[in-house]
Amino acid sequence: MGLNGKLTGMAFRVPTPDVSVVDLTCRLEKPAKYEDIVTAVKEAAHGPMHGILDYTNEEVVSTDFVGCAASSIFDISAGIALTDNFVKLVSWYDNEWGYSNRLVDLAIHMATEDGNKTRTRGTVCVAGAGNAAHAFIPYFSSRGFEVTVFANFKDEAERLEAAIKENGGIEVLDRCDPSNVRRYKGTPSRVSKNAADTVPQADYIICALPSFAIPDVLKGVKPHLKQGAIIYIMPGQGGVDFVAKEVLGDELRAGRVSVAGMMPMPLNCRILEFGKNVELAALKAVYDLASVPTKDAPRCAEALSLLLAGRRVNAIGNYVGIALHLGNPSVHPGRLYSLFGDYEEGKVYPENPLFYEGWDNTSSEWGQKISDERLKIWETICKKVPGTGEPGQLPDLKTYLEQIYAGQVADGSTLASVIRTCDGFKGFRCPMKQVEGGWIPDFTNRYFVEDLPEGFAMYKGIADLAGVETPTIDRIMCHFQKFMGKEYIKDGKLAGAHVSETKSPQRFGVTSLEQLLAD
Repeated sequence: MGLNGKLTGMAFRVPTPDVSVVDLTCRLEKPAKYEDIVTAVKEAAHGPMHGILDYTNEEVVSTDFVGCAASSIFDISAGIALTDNFVKLVSWYDNEWGYSNRLVDLAIHMATEDGNKTRTRGTVCVAGAGNAAHAFIPYFSSRGFEVTVFANFKDEAERLEAAIKENGGIEVLDRCDPSNVRRYKGTPSRVSKNAADTVPQADYIICALPSFAIPDVLKGVKPHLKQGAIIYIMPGQGGVDFVAKEVLGDELRAGRVSVAGMMPMPLNCRILEFGKNVELAALKAVYDLASVPTKDAPRCAEALSLLLAGRRVNAIGNYVGIALHLGNPSVHPGRLYSLFGDYEEGKVYPENPLFYEGWDNTSSEWGQKISDERLKIWETICKKVPGTGEPGQLPDLKTYLEQIYAGQVADGSTLASVIRTCDGFKGFRCPMKQVEGGWIPDFTNRYFVEDLPEGFAMYKGIADLAGVETPTIDRIMCHFQKFMGKEYIKDGKLAGAHVSETKSPQRFGVTSLEQLLAD
């Protein structure tokens, strides 16, 4: 008892020479609760030290920080407060990559001060004017990038430019950390429906759009692409790699441009007022990426990590890994089937429940079965065609959600609790419409008309090419397709009358595994 409050210690496993840790033990002149110290660090990380200081509350080891651009990542769970005046704080950093990023910041600052550079980290062209565009414009602007906007849909460009001018920029209501809600603004340097005004100077083009909008955008930017530009498609599913090869084939083969697809979609956000305000509920922590050509993936991943303030971006193998990745098609259909697996014409439900916060064990069981089949397809392809990728590169459902929503999940004990207690999932109702006497499924909602023919059909189509049976995917698809007036699956194969409306490999004329994996 004589040493109580006088001596403390901890042990670290440090298996790599590329990451270091600071163990700061100090006596405070003014007393402070450990929770107050955590709050102060979070405020600094989201404010004046954004991109330099970061934090984590995950159970981590040194290899988790390889490639982190921040100079100090405060490990919340590793710290100890013996008293309000005696604390031990732990912070990690990649001594190679973090230091290199600060050297870049210094060079940019020197160039700016010398008058040779008015902007910092390059130019980002954001395509479109939807929810994600509203969040990305101020986000990238606040991080020191010049931002342009290419919005070629109807009069979006004119409306967006006018609203931004009136409001002095787009304001973000950032509630990614509910304990530290903050606001910030950003303004693009140019908004236009003409790609010639906004694309030629762009080092990075962000296409955070529905897959149906991607072909027109790629056709629009094609004549104006800068040598070495990277086009990021978010999310990277929905057959966008096939579309990119069709539209930009010559540019890709010549090495003029790279197209990268990523999972998950970085943002959970919604427009509050067009051109003026957007609410940001989540900015995911970890991403997987593949590219066309495949060899460009490491470069694309490194650049994306810079764009997203040092967040981890993993370059996986062949693009089919992104097509089989987790996303809405792995999450939504299982929940839909648990809710509406008993639906038949004329059935009315008494209420419209919360989609995520009402998630139960039955929903988890169906979601897990879908995830297991998806992983089986990937593992089979990796074994059949060595070099495609590694079986462990694609995550299971629970691990994936915990990673991308790091810090936003209150209860990680089960898959159901992860989803129910995730701050990024709050407040969403089920895809239903009100009728006399109650509610029925809305089969025109994107949870049906996008997730099934775009994502689910992709899983099924790849499974057919790889020779893998998918009884759960078949069961769910066959149940809902009849209410949608579609036939995707016929006689156990993706060979129905409406395959041409899907985003599957078969819709693009792919008939063999070899053809699917071709670069």
